[in-house]
Amino acid sequence: LRQLYLTVGRKGERVLDLERGDFMVRDNGAVQELQTFARGDAPLAAVVLVDASLSMTGARLQAALDGAGTFFRGMAPLDEGRLIVFSDRVLHLTPFTNVGEVLLAGLGGISARGGTALNDQLYLGIRQVDERQGRRVIILLSDGVDSHSILSMLDVRRQARTSQAIVYWIRLRDLDDTSDAQELPALYSTWRDKVGHRREFKELAETVVESGGRIVPVASIDRITPAFADIMRELRQQYVLGYYPSERMRDGSWHNVRVDVDRRGLTVNARDGYLDY
Repeated sequence: LRQLYLTVGRKGERVLDLERGDFMVRDNGAVQELQTFARGDAPLAAVVLVDASLSMTGARLQAALDGAGTFFRGMAPLDEGRLIVFSDRVLHLTPFTNVGEVLLAGLGGISARGGTALNDQLYLGIRQVDERQGRRVIILLSDGVDSHSILSMLDVRRQARTSQAIVYWIRLRDLDDTSDAQELPALYSTWRDKVGHRREFKELAETVVESGGRIVPVASIDRITPAFADIMRELRQQYVLGYYPSERMRDGSWHNVRVDVDRRGLTVNARDGYLDY
């Protein structure tokens, strides 16, 4: 069963009153028969990845952890989460649980240090959440610049394309950063040259959008907690559509997926497709 998690909006406001018959799903152009339809409160499994590299020193890291805490406290009884705090290694890891005290215990001893193995941790997060039931969600909080990963973002994107997980990226930006949300900030490492960094950054942005998630630019630490809270609201207001693809090749080919709504003026944010294995 392929599941699509999608948000429908009109002029910035989410539309919550649609029915099964309002949606049409096309898989490689072929109209699909919907097997399942749900709104809003379907259980979710979420991995929250918090960058704690040296650039996150002080109030930045504390604000990030506070935001993650807000997200976890907003979970419903059947939801579950896992927190991964990382730099160039894993600094803190929780089990999957819906017990807030477990998810938030022991955070006081974490300090920002080291480089950023963003690709490696995002890849592992996707693998881990794919083993859970329900809606699968990744929330990454980082500036998006990888400096220590073994894996490339192309490896991560390939894994994300086989997954059903939605990826959100809370992108930390400096106040004087006026670049577009998908442009590389003026921050580089010695791990890759300028061209390599731009390619990795572009792949990250495209991976997020392709999964049906979105990039949330944050230029001030006091906007981190509202960003987490808004993602939780969005998840609660999603539609979940399930179908069995009518043409399964299982050859690793890419399937384009399109969701249309039978109302004028609405926009749909959903996964662009998947690799057929």
